[in-house]
Amino acid sequence: MDDRKASGCGNGGVEETVIFRRKGVRFEIIDMTWNLPLLLSAAAFALFFFWKFRPVFGGNAGREVTRALTEAQKRIDSAVDAHARAEALCDAGDACLMTRRKRDSAIGYYLRAMRTSPESTDVVSRASKAFVRKPRALESLLWRRLSAEAWTGPAKTASEAALRHLAALYAGPLRRKSRARAIKHVLDVLQTKH
Repeated sequence: MDDRKASGCGNGGVEETVIFRRKGVRFEIIDMTWNLPLLLSAAAFALFFFWKFRPVFGGNAGREVTRALTEAQKRIDSAVDAHARAEALCDAGDACLMTRRKRDSAIGYYLRAMRTSPESTDVVSRASKAFVRKPRALESLLWRRLSAEAWTGPAKTASEAALRHLAALYAGPLRRKSRARAIKHVLDVLQTKH
């Protein structure tokens, strides 16, 4: 006779234990539907934890970024002229962009590079290439660069380069056609003053 029928539970009973017998060994499987939400939330937390801290657990990738950043820091400290210091600052910014969490540090390094060598168009072009997938950050960086220096004198070519990159941003990923046209008008005025 079935164990459920023997206990008098039948189909409408509360008993949730199912008993299996196999070669004299008794297995009990308890219906644990109340544990399912707890188990799913624990699994979701573990996935979230490993996703957020994957650079730490990543192994060599985190070490490479740290190594590149320390080398760039040494080059920043030992730079003898503004151009070498700006290159080292750009390298540090690139190293910070290798991780997803240090975008603000990368912006800071590029701003320092632009302030160190305000006449360098290479720094502006390098920043535009580095932040190609982060157009809002590049927009902020270029506007901060334009507001920090006068657009005349030795920084004129770098300012024009920053304006050209801003116009390309507004015409492309940021989709602000009126701003792109306005910046092109400003560039035309600056070039006619030459």
